[in-house]
Amino acid sequence: MRRPHIDESLTLLSDFGQTDAICTEVFDDPAREQSVLLKVMTRGPFEQGQQVWIVDTDGSKVGATVENVLKQTLDSELTLSTVLPA
Repeated sequence: MRRPHIDESLTLLSDFGQTDAICTEVFDDPAREQSVLLKVMTRGPFEQGQQVWIVDTDGSKVGATVENVLKQTLDSELTLSTVLPA
């Protein structure tokens, strides 16, 4: 999986099923080496600390942790922490 771009559609897989997300920000995680923080807008009952999968178009998956959840009406802004393969 490559580093996503802003406005790119992503698929998230969690305990409650699959949902679509739109990437709004991408930046390096200053707290962890080789880690990336993704801010995404999505719908669903996400919680801080929850483990999710980011599913690539080829079906491969990368694990991510929900670092922060900010509710905005029906949508939520999530900050996801992940390590993308080189």
